[in-house]
Amino acid sequence: MITFSATLTCQYDAPFSPFSAADLNSGLAWLKASGFDAAELCIADYQGIDIARIADALASHGLGCTTIASGQARKREGLSLLAQDPEILRRTRQRIFEHIDAAVVLGSHVTIGSLRVADTGLSATRYCQLLAQGLAPCLDYAHARGVTLIIEALNRYEAEHLNSAEDMMQFLDLIGSPPQVGILWDVFHGNIEDRDITLMGSRLRHVHFADSNRAFPGYGHLPFDDIYCQLRQSHYQGAISLECLCRPSTQTVINESGPFIQRLRQL
Repeated sequence: MITFSATLTCQYDAPFSPFSAADLNSGLAWLKASGFDAAELCIADYQGIDIARIADALASHGLGCTTIASGQARKREGLSLLAQDPEILRRTRQRIFEHIDAAVVLGSHVTIGSLRVADTGLSATRYCQLLAQGLAPCLDYAHARGVTLIIEALNRYEAEHLNSAEDMMQFLDLIGSPPQVGILWDVFHGNIEDRDITLMGSRLRHVHFADSNRAFPGYGHLPFDDIYCQLRQSHYQGAISLECLCRPSTQTVINESGPFIQRLRQL
């Protein structure tokens, strides 16, 4: 069964969260009232973060957590699995280890998106080699802790390589398709890069919904009913998470999310 979540931030305000970090509890109440099953949580670091308390807050609202979004650390600290500086690479891996530990408590995945963006230009072959090397200890740790890492396909304007679903499939083949790794496919990025979402099969573990202009669904040109039906027809069993900018307004996201997911569930 497909479940639904939406992005909320726990620590630093984020453009994809309709509630501030200081108002997380209101965001959780909104998720529950709107008919969501879970939250997708933005966590940059673990300074002052009490994961057990967050897990209790989710449970008190009858919500789960689909994944930990890790990308804030890229912009705030310059972390990257492709870092040439060994110390930055060490810190990036350590942060992913911390995300994995938190995911055990939350029962969630961990997203690898912006943390795989390189600082310098690389050939596709070299990029994939370095990413595989950077990820290797994280994959071992995720396997030991029973957590899935989901690597996001990012469009060509945000990342140099691994832009499409097909690219991601080839990369998973390169690293031996470990069971603790899956693909995060975002329809905003996919609208730029992809023709077919069904080729990912069971490797597709998470989906982001945002319209063609990254606004709330219905305020661009993407056919979300058709996309949802394609996901169901391909036997997708993961989550669909709203990760859109608060456009045309924050109140639009808050008011229209419930009716939107209710309509999809009725298709």
